[in-house]
Amino acid sequence: MPIRARAGRCRRRCGRRPRGARSSRCRPRWPRGRCRIRGRGRRAVRTRRGTVVGGTALPGCREAPRYAGPVSPQRLLLAVGVPLGLLIVLFTPAWTGWDEHTHFLRGTDMADGSLFPSRGELQDPPGEHGGVPSTPVAATYVEDGGIVIANWLGGNAPWTASSTGDLLASRPDGRTVNVDLRATEAAPPTAYLPAAVGMVVPVQMEAPAVVAMWAGRLANLAAYLALAWLAVRSAAAFRWTLAAGALLPMHTALGGTISPDAVTFGALLLVLAVWSRLRAGVEIPLRMLLPVCLLSALAKPPYFLVLALLPATGFRLGTTSGRLVGRIGLGALGLGLLVTLLNSSTDYQAVSSTMIDDRLHLDTALQRERLLGDLPGFLWATVETWFTELDDYVQGWFRTFGFFPSDLPGILAWVLLAGLLVAVLRLDAPDLRGLAGVDRWLLGLGAAGLVVVLYASSFVYFTDHATYDTIGLQMARYSAPLLPLMALSWSPRWAVPRLEALPTRVARVLVGAVPAVAVGAVLVTWLWTGTSDRF
Repeated sequence: MPIRARAGRCRRRCGRRPRGARSSRCRPRWPRGRCRIRGRGRRAVRTRRGTVVGGTALPGCREAPRYAGPVSPQRLLLAVGVPLGLLIVLFTPAWTGWDEHTHFLRGTDMADGSLFPSRGELQDPPGEHGGVPSTPVAATYVEDGGIVIANWLGGNAPWTASSTGDLLASRPDGRTVNVDLRATEAAPPTAYLPAAVGMVVPVQMEAPAVVAMWAGRLANLAAYLALAWLAVRSAAAFRWTLAAGALLPMHTALGGTISPDAVTFGALLLVLAVWSRLRAGVEIPLRMLLPVCLLSALAKPPYFLVLALLPATGFRLGTTSGRLVGRIGLGALGLGLLVTLLNSSTDYQAVSSTMIDDRLHLDTALQRERLLGDLPGFLWATVETWFTELDDYVQGWFRTFGFFPSDLPGILAWVLLAGLLVAVLRLDAPDLRGLAGVDRWLLGLGAAGLVVVLYASSFVYFTDHATYDTIGLQMARYSAPLLPLMALSWSPRWAVPRLEALPTRVARVLVGAVPAVAVGAVLVTWLWTGTSDRF
């Protein structure tokens, strides 16, 4: 086969250059158009393994999935998620994420070499954490959180340069205090691992607590975006839905602060990506399947229950690969259940506003008996609570970043939710048309069942009331990871053909603009207007 060369000196065949010739001088001129594209959203990829066509050596050709648009969802995810995440990391007031101060202390304990919360002798004054397991941590790591609270209670903005200077001047001085970290044992160490790894160097160097916090936030954000990017890139369908879920303002804030929810939601997105490949008949390598299942099983419960999609779909398909995926998913589901049972205990103390100052006396055994004795009443309470408190959840998804809500008008949160839903219905329209029958029912019932499980967990572990008046207190954050499942199964299909007139470019802009508007509003609140309400 002829080879193109600038000086005409390269006449070797099969793409080989003469000995001593520069590699840039001789390039093989392979015939184009031999790798045929089949189907929309596919591309021909040249491989190293050659083929012979008509006696001529050609590169091998295979098909690979590709988004047939100018901007891929995973690129938009990084283009929007990285800058917004960095803004949250640097400008979120210190330790004001969701229970971030408790998660920060757990991360520093892991960075100091304890995979599980260490146990030390009680050194606090009598009555403080008396009779409960306590973990010794640097005293300044606890006291610096009080600086932030005092600054806010003094009428100042939650984030100021002067308060940050005070935090940077505070270093560990050898003193330790004991803190109660039992609540963090609800999640396995896997969920805290990225933040803990990021804090190893600052903790070992006895850096200021705020420096360790920033390092943990950066590591958590990197892990979250990496998991979300991998899920969107490897999914065979619903890629825009996964990307939009990863860019949800609440999830971006969880990724940019120290929280086990970031790794948990990233694992959930990966499970959905594997499920989409299983439905489409795309190969699922074991090197991908096993880590995804293991990560989901060892993340924060009860989201490992999403693994039930794999055996339910794999066994129904009846193929050899489907049954293998189903068996692995079933084993991971059992592992997640075992880990959850081992981590659950009667002395679990939730970190919640309803538990501040020991106002509630938790008795999980009693709460479990109450729940099992009134299942019909509890199921009705979950339905009633979901619809009556849905507005609070929507406000939490788009306006509340930890303790401080933004000044964004409440009605605008609904507008942002509608815009995000319209965008994914337009961009994932071909995939949504194919999601029907058993698969759609499986997703819909699974999402509803997980909502019920989350309400039940809130009743058992977050309240001592005999009634169900506080079971929705934390549901804005707990239900957010289920939004991709809800969007795929609960969204109206009649809207899909009606949205075809919407340009895809506008839909892509909506996916990136919604989190940008929400994060921008909360930045204005933190840096300029200040806050008047904590919740």
